[in-house]
Amino acid sequence: MSKLLISCATLGHGGAERVLSILSHSFADNFDEIIYLMWLKGNMFYKIDPRVRLISLPDYSGYNNRYREILAFRKIVKKEKPDLVLSFLTPFNMLVQLATVGLQIKVVVCERNDPHYVPGGKIMEKLRDFTYRWSYGILTQTDYSKKCYKGKLGEKATVIYNPVMMNREEVGSALLKEKSKRIITVGRLHPQKNQRMLIDSFAIFFKDHPTYELVIFGEGPLKQELIHYVEQRGLSKVVKFMGQSDNVWEEIKVSKMFVLSSIAEGMSNALIEAMCLGVPVISTKVAGAVDLIKDGENGYLIDLKDVKGMSQRMSQIADNEALANQLGTIAAKVYELLNEQTISKRWIDYIWNTIK
Repeated sequence: MSKLLISCATLGHGGAERVLSILSHSFADNFDEIIYLMWLKGNMFYKIDPRVRLISLPDYSGYNNRYREILAFRKIVKKEKPDLVLSFLTPFNMLVQLATVGLQIKVVVCERNDPHYVPGGKIMEKLRDFTYRWSYGILTQTDYSKKCYKGKLGEKATVIYNPVMMNREEVGSALLKEKSKRIITVGRLHPQKNQRMLIDSFAIFFKDHPTYELVIFGEGPLKQELIHYVEQRGLSKVVKFMGQSDNVWEEIKVSKMFVLSSIAEGMSNALIEAMCLGVPVISTKVAGAVDLIKDGENGYLIDLKDVKGMSQRMSQIADNEALANQLGTIAAKVYELLNEQTISKRWIDYIWNTIK
C-alpha cells in the first residue's frame, strides 16, 4: 500500500497547480492512494484525476488561523500516515515543515520560483533555509535554482523540469501558420514579470516597425497601472491587454515571436509552450530560460532590464523570416526533454526511490 499526501496552496490558476493537474494521472496510476491538500479556499481551474482525494484545510479545520491550521495539518498527517509528503510553494513548504516536526514522515519540498526571490526578503529566505534542513529532499525546476542551495541543502536538491502537456502533433505547429505582425507575452501582471520593460522595448522597436502590435495575456494586480503606463507612452492602440485565454496556444502560434521580460522565474510554462510550438522566443536571463535557451541557436537571452538589447532582438526576428523559422524549428526540439511522459517518469522514479 503506497500513499502520497501533496500539499498545495489551491488548485486554481497557476504554474504549480498546472503541474499538479498534469501529474495527477501518473500519480494515480502508480500509487495506491493520492491526497491533494489545499491550504486556501478557491475555485478549481485545472482538471484533477478523479481518483485523487481532495481535502480543503480551511473546511477541515473550521478556522481561518494559521496556527490552528498547522495543528490541523499535523492531525491529518498522523491520521493518514502517508509514505511521503510532497509540498509545493515556499510559504506553505515552511508551514508543512513546522507541522511535521517530530513525526516520522518524509517530507520533500518543491520550489517553484527563483530561490533568491522570496516574498519577505532575506529574513524569510533564512527562515526557509532553516526549515528546509528538516526536509528529506528539495525538488527544483532548474539547474540554476539547484545551485542557489549551498552545503547540505544543495546535497538534498534534485532537478525535475516542468512538463509540457502537449500532443506531439502540436509540436512545431506554429511553423505552418501564417503570422500576424505582433509580439506576444503571457504571464501574471505582477512586478516579478516586469512587463514595463517589455513595453519600453516595444516602444523602441515600434519606431521602425509601426505595423506591429504587442499583445499581453494575463491578469494581475498591476493591470491598471500598466494600462495607464501604455497610455502615457501613446501606445494604447498597439499594446493590447487580453486578459486570460482558454486558447492561448492558438494566439501564440500566429505571433511573430514570444517575449518574456521577468526579473525572476521558476520555469515559465508559457515560455516552454511557445518553444515547443515552434515560435521564436526572447527571454531575460532567468531560471528556466537559461537552462533551455542556447542564445542565438533556439532563442535569445537578454540581460535583466536590458531594454535596448531586447528591442534589437525583436528587430532581428521581425526583419529576418529565415532566422525566425530557424530559431522556431530548433526551439521545438525542447519537447523531447519536457514532454509529459518523460517528466512524469522522473517524478515517479524519484518518489519511489524516496519511499524505499
